[in-house]
Parts: sequence; structure tokens; C-alpha cells
Amino acid sequence: MIDCSQIVALLSDYLDGDISPEMKQLVEAHLAKCHRCSVVYSTTRQTLRIVTECGAFTLPVAVGARLHDRLKELLAAS
Repeated sequence: MIDCSQIVALLSDYLDGDISPEMKQLVEAHLAKCHRCSVVYSTTRQTLRIVTECGAFTLPVAVGARLHDRLKELLAAS
């Protein structure tokens, strides 16, 4: 049996098609029964679609530097 926390941990690999056929069946069975995980899956899939359709864009150097600094802070804090 697979639980919600495992589904969330596997979601990226599932969306990328990078899980075994057995695990894929377990994930799909869970998603069919669990409304909460199904919503997380649908929302994540939709978000990825929107981001992918937007294409690449260039950040201003100052914005990129602030983002990089903030990510380093968050990584150091975790």
C-alpha cells in the first residue's frame, strides 16, 4: 500500500515517466481513490504545462542575482 506522502515524493518521477511499471500502477490506483492527491497531481501537471508553454525568458541580472542569493539562504537554512 502506498500513502499520500509517498505519492508526493514520487510525483515528479511519475510525471516524467521515470518509475517502474509496478510503481506506476500503485500511483495510479492511489490517485484514483484519493481526491487530495489527485488534486495535487492535476495542479502540478497543469502548472508544468503552463510553464512549459511560456517558453524561455531572460531575467534581468539584478533579479537573477537576488533569486540566486535567496535560494542560497534557503538552502543554508534547511
